[in-house]
Amino acid sequence: MGIISDKISKHPVKKTFLLFSCIFFLVISLTSITVYTLSARQTNRSYIEQQLIFASETIRLRLTTAVNSELSLVLSMADSPFIRDYFKNPSDQSLESLAKKDFDVYERNFKQGVVFWINDVDRIFYSTGNESYVVNPDDPESYWYNLTLYNTEQYNFNINYNPNVRQIYLWVNAPVFDEENRKPLGMLGTAINLTNFSDFIANAYREFELNITAYTFNKFHEITSASDFELVNNKVHLNEYFTDESEQIIKTAAMLSAGEKIIFTRNEEMYLVSSIPEMEWYAVISYPQHSLFALNQSMNILFFSMLILIFFILIVINMFIARSENAIEKQNMQLIDANKKTEAANHSKSNFLATMSHEIRTPLNAILGITQIEMQNETIPDRYMAAFEKIHSSGINLLGIINDILDLTKIETGRMELIPYEYDVPSLINDAIQLNIVRIGSKPIDFKLSVDENLPSRLYGDEIRIKQILNNLLSNAIKYTEKGQIQLSVKHIIINENIILVFSVSDTGQGMIEEDRKKVFDEYARFNMAANRSIEGTGLGLNIIKKIVEMMEGEISVESEFGKGSIFTVTIKQQSADNSPIGEELAHRLSNFTFTNKKQNKQEITKEMMPYGSVLVVDDVEINLYVACEILLSYKLDVEMADSGITAIEKIINGKKYDIIFMDHMMPKMDGIETTKKLRELGYTGSIVALTANALVGNDKMFENNGFDGFIPKPIDINQINTILNKFVRDMHPEEAKKYKSDAVMLNSNTI
Repeated sequence: MGIISDKISKHPVKKTFLLFSCIFFLVISLTSITVYTLSARQTNRSYIEQQLIFASETIRLRLTTAVNSELSLVLSMADSPFIRDYFKNPSDQSLESLAKKDFDVYERNFKQGVVFWINDVDRIFYSTGNESYVVNPDDPESYWYNLTLYNTEQYNFNINYNPNVRQIYLWVNAPVFDEENRKPLGMLGTAINLTNFSDFIANAYREFELNITAYTFNKFHEITSASDFELVNNKVHLNEYFTDESEQIIKTAAMLSAGEKIIFTRNEEMYLVSSIPEMEWYAVISYPQHSLFALNQSMNILFFSMLILIFFILIVINMFIARSENAIEKQNMQLIDANKKTEAANHSKSNFLATMSHEIRTPLNAILGITQIEMQNETIPDRYMAAFEKIHSSGINLLGIINDILDLTKIETGRMELIPYEYDVPSLINDAIQLNIVRIGSKPIDFKLSVDENLPSRLYGDEIRIKQILNNLLSNAIKYTEKGQIQLSVKHIIINENIILVFSVSDTGQGMIEEDRKKVFDEYARFNMAANRSIEGTGLGLNIIKKIVEMMEGEISVESEFGKGSIFTVTIKQQSADNSPIGEELAHRLSNFTFTNKKQNKQEITKEMMPYGSVLVVDDVEINLYVACEILLSYKLDVEMADSGITAIEKIINGKKYDIIFMDHMMPKMDGIETTKKLRELGYTGSIVALTANALVGNDKMFENNGFDGFIPKPIDINQINTILNKFVRDMHPEEAKKYKSDAVMLNSNTI
């Protein structure tokens, strides 16, 4: 030993190097352990945060999916005029019958098939499958009654837990108001079974090692779903369950904006609080904080046994992760940027379409309007009348092209909506036939109609879009057939209680070659251009029809042979409203075109003189004022004009009162919406109807929400303006109207 000590002591450099190596290795080891521990903790924490966010979003999506469709039906039911009239007078049996038919229609559409209603007259609670009883509003158990009728604008929710069957129901309550004075007439709604949702909250994370606990609570801080159903049953307040954390949770919830989430830690637990704006609820999800820093023991052993190797591996992994995160972040930024550009492009497209629609419809309104005014003059020579008819026909074709472009854009942007309601099937078929049969003109074409006598008499669906489908197929058949035969066949099949309507339009026209047949439903598709150069149209029609058919869960197909003709077949899914068939006699009358005594009734309207009425037309374009005033003067109305919103307001301030103010939308300085708002603020309660070339989808609802009583797009449709005048002028002066009943005239209802 003495010899070895002597040797080491003789080499001080080796001793220094050994000491340095140990210290250096110790520093590296401690640094590695520290980095590893902190990295593992942060990774674990980030993972848990992601799981909490995922759980929160899953809860929100499941809840809103269960509620949204039912809620929209409840709000629609609350707007039913039949139900409103019945609530005003529940003793009227005829009103009760109409209202119950409406309730039956809605009941079939609710997932649970449950509808309840109470009017504020006799306060009898009616509910699907339950005995009726009288509600006592003063009973504390019936707090929901006064809450809904007197403290709710649109709807509220009430949780009910049945411990006998362990079922949780969410009652959707909507008040029904009198339209005139907003007085509550009663309430109605449905019950949504949220048991599956609550079971999901209770069980979704038990199979994982993650010890996540989830709750939801409402704006009154009552727990509305939890793993313990008794919390829901007893409407336990949040601060009764979360003793120390409730104040922080409630304060955090109050800070949230729609869709926002906030994470905080308290008392060794991590909490995520998020809003569910559709329900005015909040979700709170917690996770034990001590678990955030628990390291895997086997990994620790492996780490210490292979310290040096792990050290280098960690460096490589951290570099790889850093690069991956940078790449992902860069990709996300690119996606966000692309999404912003797409939204900007869509916004620009919508603005362009609104401007295009307005700018084209404005001069088109003048062209069609002046032409129609002149066509009503029976003294003009025949050659001038023929010229006006050609101008009018060309204008109508141009309007059809504009409407095709707008329809296609609605579909592309997802703004096209189906509006289903109950309709009469024979009337639908007859309307389509009468509209198209006149297009045959002098062509030697034999038009035939075949209708199945077992066809249901009434169905539930979007009648307007079905007419659009039939009109397109029939008008195309007439366009491309010079002589021979065109046949429309209508029948149905029943699949899983759904009515599948089947339309078939066959012709003996040009037909198509195989190449043209394959692309006939493409956008802007035209075929045999050399032969069909004179045929008008954009080529958009069949593409639009195909997309509408697909929205109705249907199909459209074509069979064609060049030179011999084509057969277009459409199937669309509808719901039955009346299972009784139209019968042999009615089917025979339809097929013989004797469904009505007057074939062209649909193209004529009764125009009644109204010299007792007064209207104001507001428009900044002189030619629009001229067209509108000439049309209105033909009713012998007292007509005044205003070339701006400011002028219109001055007239009202000076004491003027009109039966109707026809208001343009896009005007300089003060547009129609702003003008209407100021008139309403001044206390003006008269009827205001939008008369505008801004005819994009959704504008009717926009005008309604901004104080308007109606909406007429330009070019003006005489049917629509006649209906508006009858509603707001004739019907408001019944005694005066009787005096001029004999002066009524029949008019052709072509669009002007």
